[in-house]
Amino acid sequence: MSQLLWVAVPGGVKSGSALLRVLIVPKLDGGPLSAHGMASWPPSQLREGTVRVEVFAPGTGADTLPALTRDLTPAIGFQSGLWEKLTDGLTVESGGDTPAPPAPASLTVYPTSRDAQAIASTLKGASQTPITIEQGHQSAAYASRVRTLLDTHWAGTDHPIDSQPAATSPPGPPGPPAAAQPAGFHRTLSLLREHPAVLRALGLILELTLDANELSALAGGTIRVRWPGHAAPLPAVVSPRTGFGAQFLPASTANVDAGMVTLDRRDAAGSLRWDVATVDIDVSAQRLREAAVAMTARPGEPATLPAVRSGGFQLVFRGRGQEMAERLNRATRMLPDVLAEDLTADDLLLGYRIDLLPQLGGTDWFSLQRREAVYRVHDRLADGGISEEFTVVASPQQVEEGHIKTNAAIHDDSGLHADEIVAAWRGWSLATPPPPFDLGPRATPPPRPGMNLSMSFKAAPKTLPRLRFGRHYALRARVADIAGGGLEPGDPTPSRYQTPAIFYGRYEPMLAPVVALLDGVAPTELGPGESVEHVVVRSDPAGGLDIAQYSAQFGYRLDDKRQLLPPSTTLTIAEQHGRFDQTQPHLTWDWARRAMRGELPDPAAGGIAVVDLGPDAPAVPAMTWQGEWPALTAKKVHLTSMPPGRPQAAWQADGRLLVRVAPAERITLQLSTFPLEGIIDDFALQADLPGVSMETARQGRHPMLSPARTVTFVHAVQRPLRAPDTVLKAHREQGQTFVTLHPNSPLLDPKSTAQLDITASWDDVSDAPVTSLSLGTDDSPQPQTLFRHEFGDTRHRTVNYTLSAVSRFREYFRGSDPASFTRVSKPPPVVVLSSRRPAPPIMLSATPAFEWATTGNLDTPGAVFTRKRMSTRVRLTLQPPWHTTGVGEMVGVIVRPDGDESSALDDFVTLVGHDPLYPSFGFLHGGPFADDIVSGSGGRRTLRIAEAGVDAVVKPHAPVFHSGEQSWLCDVGFTAAFDHTLVQLAVARYQPNSLDGLWLSEVARTDLVPVMPERTLTVTREADKYTVRLSGPVSSATALNRVDLIIERCRRPAGMPAEQVDLVEVGDVVSGVAAWTKLVSFPAKPAGLSPNLHWSSQVSLPNGPGEFRLRIREVELLPNTIAQPGVTLKTGTAGEVRERTVFTDTVALPHL
Repeated sequence: MSQLLWVAVPGGVKSGSALLRVLIVPKLDGGPLSAHGMASWPPSQLREGTVRVEVFAPGTGADTLPALTRDLTPAIGFQSGLWEKLTDGLTVESGGDTPAPPAPASLTVYPTSRDAQAIASTLKGASQTPITIEQGHQSAAYASRVRTLLDTHWAGTDHPIDSQPAATSPPGPPGPPAAAQPAGFHRTLSLLREHPAVLRALGLILELTLDANELSALAGGTIRVRWPGHAAPLPAVVSPRTGFGAQFLPASTANVDAGMVTLDRRDAAGSLRWDVATVDIDVSAQRLREAAVAMTARPGEPATLPAVRSGGFQLVFRGRGQEMAERLNRATRMLPDVLAEDLTADDLLLGYRIDLLPQLGGTDWFSLQRREAVYRVHDRLADGGISEEFTVVASPQQVEEGHIKTNAAIHDDSGLHADEIVAAWRGWSLATPPPPFDLGPRATPPPRPGMNLSMSFKAAPKTLPRLRFGRHYALRARVADIAGGGLEPGDPTPSRYQTPAIFYGRYEPMLAPVVALLDGVAPTELGPGESVEHVVVRSDPAGGLDIAQYSAQFGYRLDDKRQLLPPSTTLTIAEQHGRFDQTQPHLTWDWARRAMRGELPDPAAGGIAVVDLGPDAPAVPAMTWQGEWPALTAKKVHLTSMPPGRPQAAWQADGRLLVRVAPAERITLQLSTFPLEGIIDDFALQADLPGVSMETARQGRHPMLSPARTVTFVHAVQRPLRAPDTVLKAHREQGQTFVTLHPNSPLLDPKSTAQLDITASWDDVSDAPVTSLSLGTDDSPQPQTLFRHEFGDTRHRTVNYTLSAVSRFREYFRGSDPASFTRVSKPPPVVVLSSRRPAPPIMLSATPAFEWATTGNLDTPGAVFTRKRMSTRVRLTLQPPWHTTGVGEMVGVIVRPDGDESSALDDFVTLVGHDPLYPSFGFLHGGPFADDIVSGSGGRRTLRIAEAGVDAVVKPHAPVFHSGEQSWLCDVGFTAAFDHTLVQLAVARYQPNSLDGLWLSEVARTDLVPVMPERTLTVTREADKYTVRLSGPVSSATALNRVDLIIERCRRPAGMPAEQVDLVEVGDVVSGVAAWTKLVSFPAKPAGLSPNLHWSSQVSLPNGPGEFRLRIREVELLPNTIAQPGVTLKTGTAGEVRERTVFTDTVALPHL
């Protein structure tokens, strides 16, 4: 059913009269407007008739008669013809076509107050940390405090949501905007409720004047307005009752009292519901969350706070979500029956009007929403379009006050989304957009889709206070009611509903000076490793090239200079520092354009603070910016080489920052901005700074007010300054498979050497790969331990190391040849000692051994051929492997120390004894001793026999590998006096290159081995015969030895050399087999009784062709039955061997 809702809105008392406004809200149920008697409005009976005002006493019910009734003629400020022009072509929606208000469950409100509180706690906690000038940006206490604050307030706190029924998940990004609703009568009027001036011009707002004295007695009661004279076809009038108070303003609630927002409202716990934040909450909270995430991702780095932003004055209502939900519930509840409850100030609330008191102790309040408004109703074209022809509503540029929507929210597919910021003033009107900076005409927003109404606004001249850093401001909020009424800025209001004076300070830090390339230099022209903030010069002291010479020879640009520009700021910060006050307009426009280009200097910047981050670096004085703001002069920084004794960074008289860096050195400078004298009082954080931190801030060293920028200056060298020349000392403990190497002198320059490549090689009995490794360098030119070389075993090696020092600055040079960036040295070989006792040798056999020496020939008469057999030696055959402890492993023959006859060594030393058949002579009791052994490699060594616990003498012998037998051979030679003796050798593996006490293995002993006598065979060629002589020592107990002499001829196939025939024919001839055949056997000729054998004979060759040779054999007779004085030998029995060979040899005989 169609109806006209008449809402009574008390408007206060002025000059004894009470003003009552009536808002008329048509609610039509479809059809044309004419069907409802509203083709034109207001009707004549309303313009010319009266309406009835009914006032009810406090506490009276719905059926109570009014305590006061007045029939009054309303004042209607309508504009003739405007209704018809605006409603032309609009469809009247039926009740079912009218969108219902959103359900309360779809509301999600972000609790901004929590972020505001967390931001305040974070900034205050960080700023209260004492920071000395010396600590500055490197303060460990500050970094630790920041880490704690970020972890406490921001880690894992991504978008908490107020506890509303629908707030089960964080609000996502807004969805696509809902499709524009088609223009309709009800929708058009609902949109126009935000603009009471238009409603007034349409005749939908009536004004009535009452006697304030009559109403004062009924304060606290209710009032309504009826229209008894209305007639069909006009819809019925429905008029709910509105409560009012003593000043004839809508009845107060917890949120509104006497036309003012109760900014002193508290919750059940006594905490204020309203708060004012001067930091940009949304931006700052997001940055702090990102900082917490970055801190968690990089736990090893110092924690830092991001730069936060000043946000003007933000009026925050804590618990706004709950308040909005209650209002939505009340609206939903009253929608079916507006008469069910009396209306209060909350029901009549259109929005808030924010006032500002810009002076501490002042009384002049400024409305932040006073504006000049222009409303235009456009003609409709025949095709339904909108014409550019229009009618101005009321008067052009009428001054009005806008308002802040109390329940503003974003409506998308997922519901309503809002936060707790009710209003935010950042220096411009809250009711108009800020001015453009392109000087072009401001665009007029087009009419809403389907509407023929457009509007434009601008701030009323000279109505806005200035927002400036360092000042105090107070806020209050007046109520704008749905009829466009409300208190004026000059009306008296309770002081309790205004905020305390709030200091407005700057949160943005002063950025560090900007580092830039010189004019005309492009970043792409920089050399390898260079950047704007990484300045590099190059040289090669090892090659005798300084910076200029190196640049010229190798074609590197010399980009050794940078510009230092004042830090830039935004137009807003410059304005809020007051730099645009009292300035010519053409200058301010120029400065604004510079700000848009990022070229407007920070007005708080006083100059450059420079800190050398090197240890014990000298202090660098600060340097002020020259020139008058904003025309500050850029400064230059110049990198050059450093003469001895000069500081590394210093300002020059011409304003340059000269940075001197020696070859292979680098210096990192921290650049920050120190504030102008006195301007630090304009910063918000200064109130919480301890005294020591305040001085640090004045010097530009506080990380929250003056974040730093680091610039690195590098003097790169192509090759290390020092070649890695040293002698390596090896250290190894018993059983270790590695060796620790120590340089005995400085071997590298750490500042110019990035790594030390070490190549190790050694000779071994098996092929082993060359080992290479790379070492990073520390800060010492002579590290205590250079490296530990792991071999994987305990063996001895003699290792040749090659040390290659690689330049630390390779990334600053072109070229890929490693040799160009390396200095190489080869220290003396390093002897790595074996760290474990050798295993005892495994002996396969021990036999008599011979060494033959041949001289002369028998080619011509008178020639003499001599062959000597040196036979006082024993051959050991050893089982592989050898060199188990490394190269140089030897056979150690163990003998007693000279003159030692103790029994402790009996089981561990070499023993010699008599031949049981013949007496021996020539050796001392207890021998042999070291001098009795004539073989060996090197001299004797006296070493401890671990198992005996006493020392013995070791004679080292080097074994040789016999590839045919696949074994190792070692000959041990004795003096000639040891013939006809039996020897039992005591031997051990001996590694001379071993740790102390680990040279010898356990001792191994051979079987008894006979030592054969030495012999010399001499053959002399004469004209017609050969003379054969055999000499050498014999036993003193020997009887006559027998010497056999035989001439043999070689029988062989044609083409086969005689030297290849080995067989000797015995018995019957075997045809076809090459062999030596006995031709002549001379009678045996015994040797005489003498300590030395001197035997001789003469032979002639038989006639005939062929090759001949002489074979001689000396034998001992067993048993020896020939008696000698004082000696009785009874050896042998019947059937035993009767002789043994002492010597045998063959000699080829040329034809005579």
